[in-house]
Amino acid sequence: MKQEIEYQCQELTCQSTFPWTVSFCPFCGVKQTSIKVKVVSPLFVPPSIDKNTPFPIPMHEQVGNAVSGRYSVSAPKGEPLPALVLTEDAQKKFSLHIVDNIADSYCDSATFSILLRYGKNNLGLDVKRVESILSLTLQRFNVVNEKALLDELAALLHVFTDTEKKLDKKSRVDALQSVCKPRSGLMKGVDPEMAEKYINDFCRENSVMQRSGIWGWKIL
Repeated sequence: MKQEIEYQCQELTCQSTFPWTVSFCPFCGVKQTSIKVKVVSPLFVPPSIDKNTPFPIPMHEQVGNAVSGRYSVSAPKGEPLPALVLTEDAQKKFSLHIVDNIADSYCDSATFSILLRYGKNNLGLDVKRVESILSLTLQRFNVVNEKALLDELAALLHVFTDTEKKLDKKSRVDALQSVCKPRSGLMKGVDPEMAEKYINDFCRENSVMQRSGIWGWKIL
């Protein structure tokens, strides 16, 4: 009997499955620090059914599993139905739309916002889940995710500056290199001009001083 491999979200409250390994679960957004593998065998269909065999649950009382194609029972009568799951066909269409709107394997922050809004309107899912799906798709196609890298840059700048409210030249260079250097599988990182502008904007918004002249510090 042929077996299929699935990967399962490590979050106990989610445990969604995917046909490939991921860094973040596209359904709950939790970072995957370990790989949970499930071996799935095709369902066995008996050759005949007698009168004592229970009938399967009707399709209109089931909710499709977006990734594996299996089904779970819907909410009891009189109770609200669970949130709509993402169908495989809808996800494929969204992935194709993403690829069609990306140039030079680079997704800038403005394009990311447009794609996120498109996904929310067309998939009917909450923003967090759509963002996870979008980020996962960019990762699969080796596209630079500028927004994710700038979020990473912001977190690094907070580490460098939250205590003394100063950003020295070495820390600035380290921050730039961390996001501008190409990651594994990618041809480039964040555009250097964008990263420079982001650092200056961050420092102004957070009252962080930078070097001015030989000895001076000021908010540029």
